[in-house]
Amino acid sequence: MKENRMKWPGSLVIGAIVFLMLACSEESNYIPVVFPGEIWEERLPEELGVDSHKLQQALDYLKGESGEDGLDEVFIVRKGYVIYQGDSIYKKHNIYSSSKSFTSSVLGLLSDFDIAHTYTKAAEIDPEMEMLYPDAKLRHFASMTSGYSGMGVSRWNEPSEDWSWTPYAIDEPLFEPGSAYAYWDEAQMMFGRLLTMKAQKTLKEVFDEHIGSAIGLGEYEWVTEGEVDGIPINNGCTGVLINAEQLARFGHLYLNEGHWKGKQLLSRYWIKKATSNQVDTDRVADTDRKNVDGRGCYGYNWWVNGMMPTGKYHMPDAPKSLYYASGLHNNMCFVIPEWDLVFVRRGEDGNPAKGKPFVYNEFFKRMALAIEK
Repeated sequence: MKENRMKWPGSLVIGAIVFLMLACSEESNYIPVVFPGEIWEERLPEELGVDSHKLQQALDYLKGESGEDGLDEVFIVRKGYVIYQGDSIYKKHNIYSSSKSFTSSVLGLLSDFDIAHTYTKAAEIDPEMEMLYPDAKLRHFASMTSGYSGMGVSRWNEPSEDWSWTPYAIDEPLFEPGSAYAYWDEAQMMFGRLLTMKAQKTLKEVFDEHIGSAIGLGEYEWVTEGEVDGIPINNGCTGVLINAEQLARFGHLYLNEGHWKGKQLLSRYWIKKATSNQVDTDRVADTDRKNVDGRGCYGYNWWVNGMMPTGKYHMPDAPKSLYYASGLHNNMCFVIPEWDLVFVRRGEDGNPAKGKPFVYNEFFKRMALAIEK
């Protein structure tokens, strides 16, 4: 009796062989994400699927749009390996409003530990908020939609109601919570105060205990302004003094959805919410800060590449998964999940003249040409 064997069509055999060859090739080229110890491991860009020539062209563009600090404090990490670093990556200075992403991370920790949540009302923490802000929740503060304003005018001798010397002195609201967007530093300072009251620890203590020490952040400062219940208040909007290498560690934690060396330091749920748009209103408040527009593109103190009311993405030519922390003087930390990449640019040389969204959209459009998909 002849053995009954199924015969495969030749095209299927060839297809199967090609599939197996591609699968083996992809597996051999696969590089898992790693985490740094005291130092980061370095690799050539090509080893991580990045064309070094095209990468340099993108960086040259950014340098041309930057001030005197240029690329000195640029630090680029893909899959946890350094593929580019400037000459001054260990230079410490203020990251300004990129500090806000540290502040909201403290809310993430308090939420993970069931101490406070995005829906927690400010008045539940500080009863003095009840009269003027009965419906303001912590999520409103983290998304710049609280409408909070402190008494007094700017300490910087500019025509502004923001940045007074008394940011914790509660004043009339700019608008009803959630009804508009206003990039307002006094609101962020009050946010830091509320979190301090709830945690009964400084923001830095909470952050270092659960994140900073675990990711090897090392020594750094977080300036304080005032105190509550005898506890110093780390400024909720600015004042984290770190270097580019340290900021990249923070970005790498977010890139890996709060995971670090086998431990979940910050929940994936929080990372997802914080780095997704949380501003649904189509109104920007009529303040002297109205040029800063977070509609459709601001999460919980992270900027995201979301769609704005204009129907256009915040950075239309950059990866849609991109999100970033942004501080004065071009102090930036970009996280790009679809590229497994963290990009840090630091400096004290002013914002790009053409504006950050424009310049970085152009930069990442050029970076895309260097990245092997």
